[in-house]
Order: sequence, then structure tokens, then C-alpha cells
Amino acid sequence: MFIFKNKPEIMTNLVIQSTDSTPHVEFLANGTLTLKGRSLPEDVHKFYAPLIDWVKHLEADKAVIDLKLEYLNTSSTKKLLNLLTAIDQNDKIKEIDVNWHYEFDDLEMEDLGTIYEEDMKRAKFKYIEEVDIF
Repeated sequence: MFIFKNKPEIMTNLVIQSTDSTPHVEFLANGTLTLKGRSLPEDVHKFYAPLIDWVKHLEADKAVIDLKLEYLNTSSTKKLLNLLTAIDQNDKIKEIDVNWHYEFDDLEMEDLGTIYEEDMKRAKFKYIEEVDIF
């Protein structure tokens, strides 16, 4: 993992393969950001700090965030909110779309998206109900 000490000269993609306890991460410098899977890392700060730092440095006309999260533990819900807030507060991103995917019978995950949406000032949420996405 990395933490930017200064703004990087060239923004590079951030790709982290999923594990049993962490989601797949694919953050592309063009503003396409994906988190998919389960999030229950042993050290939630160690996992999410580089992601939050990366989005703070992102410069893109538009960010499209695809969230396909099967499960979040309590500490991950807080860090995901921190991540979304960092994107929402990044004034180098002009437009922010969040595609919140959830399993058709997972009302808790759908509700979590609406809670996050209330905390965002600029991000536009789209809720996508799916069957068997995991």
C-alpha cells in the first residue's frame, strides 16, 4: 500500500485484488472507480487509508463510482463513508455519479446507500437492484 506524501506528478491506477476479507479495488485515473466484494479487513485503516488518499488527489471531469458490496462490517461502513466524503469534497472532480448495486432482497444495503447519499453534497446516487451479483 502507499500513501502520497505529495501530489503525484502522474496519477496512476490503483488496483487491489480481493481477498476473503477485502473487496476488489479498481480505481482508474480516468475517474472510473470500482469496489466489489466483502469488506471486513482486520485493519480497516490500513486498507482504506491509501484509497482515501488516492481519491483526494484524483483530477477528473467526472468520477463514476460502482459499489457492489456484498457485506461491510461496522468499521468498513465508516471508512466507506470517509472515502465517499473525500470524493465529494474533491473540487478537482466536476461531476460525481455513484452506482449503488445491491442484492434484490438486501434492504439493509439499500438503506445504507440512502444514508450515505444524505451526507453527500454533490454526488448523485443511482440504486441498482440485482439478482445474484455475488
